[in-house]
Amino acid sequence: MKPVATPQIPGLQIEIARSFWQRLIGLLGRRRLADDAGLLLVPCNNIHTAFMRFTIDAVFIDRAGVVLEIVPKLQPFRAAVVRAAHGCLELSDGGAARYGLHVGQRLWPTAAQAGTPTSVSTSTSTPQPGVH
Repeated sequence: MKPVATPQIPGLQIEIARSFWQRLIGLLGRRRLADDAGLLLVPCNNIHTAFMRFTIDAVFIDRAGVVLEIVPKLQPFRAAVVRAAHGCLELSDGGAARYGLHVGQRLWPTAAQAGTPTSVSTSTSTPQPGVH
């Protein structure tokens, strides 16, 4: 996974885990997550920290990239669920506060803006009314 930057969170490099295997492995096997790094799991509305070696902050977002809930200091062998979420940004312990993230904040302006982790939507598309 190649890290990408997002202008809405200056200094943060985000890896995007889109495939089943990328999401399954997630942060497993890593000894730590750098303070300037994050892992965005999409689609995802629940995470676990089983077998992880460190505490993380979990930032759940909707399809538009708006923060729905922040679960700080999620310790190893715990789980978090936000049913309405479409993705989860995993940050190092304290990362959400360090970057000033809050519920209701839009993490990226539009899905069409280049250079941001905006292609968080999955490959499935919703049919538009009147379009066949």
